[in-house]
Amino acid sequence: MPTSRMENRVLETYARSLIEAAKAEDHVFRDLHELEVLAGASREVLAIVGAMFDRDQLDLLPRVAEMYRSMTEEEVDIVGVTVTTAIEIDDDLRAIITKKCEEDFGKRVYLIEKIDPSIIGGIVIEARGERRDISVRTQLRAARSILGGAKSKNGGDAEHA
Repeated sequence: MPTSRMENRVLETYARSLIEAAKAEDHVFRDLHELEVLAGASREVLAIVGAMFDRDQLDLLPRVAEMYRSMTEEEVDIVGVTVTTAIEIDDDLRAIITKKCEEDFGKRVYLIEKIDPSIIGGIVIEARGERRDISVRTQLRAARSILGGAKSKNGGDAEHA
């Protein structure tokens, strides 16, 4: 059953997201029945299925499950890295992020890309329980926090200085 490159990327993203959810629970599911049973108890798996529902892609679930199974048999040692940016990243930046993450983790990585305009700019990288947030939103919050506690020399708030 031929699929487009984009559809393959969607299937792989969902399957890798499931693998990362399983790793977080220290358990890789080996068959669809086991995955279905755990879906009731796993917040991460439910979030992935919820995303598929929101995108009207539940019909892909059997194929995602099949790809998930083949991926767990072949490449359990790949690190899924969630990359959140304000806009879609291009191939050059994708390659740079992938290379840097592979160096940091010492393993092959698969990028799970998310777009969140609320971060304004910058990037948020999450993998294996670690989060690196260098988004503009976070930098603005930090600046607001620092300035919120500062007073100007004339006694007024720094915001009004």
